Amino acid sequence: MMDVIGRNCHLDRMLWRAWLEREQLPPARAYVGVLEKADFAARCGRLLVWRSNADGVEVALRDYRGAADGDVAMLLVLDETGERSLLENGLEGIGRLVRQGRLHAYMLMTLDRLDDVGLADFVEDLGLVFPKH
Repeated sequence: MMDVIGRNCHLDRMLWRAWLEREQLPPARAYVGVLEKADFAARCGRLLVWRSNADGVEVALRDYRGAADGDVAMLLVLDETGERSLLENGLEGIGRLVRQGRLHAYMLMTLDRLDDVGLADFVEDLGLVFPKH
């Protein structure tokens, strides 16, 4: 699959749609955003957003100007190698990507709000830590 996944794979909606269908994520009422590290650092670029719902999956592209829209609950910032790895290997490799510094996950909502929109279990399944104060 490495040959199929090229540069700017975070912009390939069909590739992400196929990935989401394969991963069979539970329905959510908020989006997860995927952003390339360079765009995050520049505070300008294209943000891919996705979520599963009762009808299947939604995948769209949005402009990114330093902040995600209010309906984005989580932001996954990846380098190119991390993007390819996530798309090829699925969610089981996400912990390794975090440890390698290839993926940074930003929670844009509180844990209670993530629970309300249906993404708290997803965050937990990823093995990401959400501090409780």
